[in-house]
Amino acid sequence: MRKGLLLTMTEPPAPMEEEFNAWYDSEHLPERLSIPGFNSARRWVDPNAAAGSGKYLATYELDSPHALQTPEYLAHVGDNFTPWSKRCLSRCVLFRRWACAQIFPGDAAPSPEASALFLACGDVPAEHEAEFNKWYDSEHIPLLAAVPGVLRARRFLAAEGKPRYVALYDLADAQVAGSAPWNAALETPWAKRIDKLVENCEWILTTYLAYDSLSPPAGRG
Repeated sequence: MRKGLLLTMTEPPAPMEEEFNAWYDSEHLPERLSIPGFNSARRWVDPNAAAGSGKYLATYELDSPHALQTPEYLAHVGDNFTPWSKRCLSRCVLFRRWACAQIFPGDAAPSPEASALFLACGDVPAEHEAEFNKWYDSEHIPLLAAVPGVLRARRFLAAEGKPRYVALYDLADAQVAGSAPWNAALETPWAKRIDKLVENCEWILTTYLAYDSLSPPAGRG
């Protein structure tokens, strides 16, 4: 069975940000990591995010997508959220969630050395999906994975959440995304053709910094 990923994008109202981070670090992450099938989790932040665009990202590595269907997980969500969870999540100005299966490459794990993460999340018209996936797997991911400073490159398909295709690039630092080798990988003839095919689809392209590299060690990040 394929490895799973739970991806969440959140943003609290500015006056609640300190409480939101305290909740996430001291209650929410430890609670999630206590659930069987949750292997690891990290938080990421875009300090320059426009208001309401999703300042915080969390990546939860799962044994498989089935970890999100177990009684142990369901005992912690919905009506079973803690009071603090209900308070913080109900006040978010943005909350998006993706439940994914890893589709490339194999069962590769994230790099623990990453200090930044590039998220590429988007979709493709159904009539071009086969070519899109062939391009991604045979050209796009290999080229970006070879860029100096890219520590890992992985793809996922979301069973829950849209857009459906998610790619995560673990980076040595935030400057890797946008470097000359990175930009060169985006300028191939095939990449330009795919850009045209998906131009009317939603795409999220954002570089996040490791939250635990910016915050005091008060919680698990």
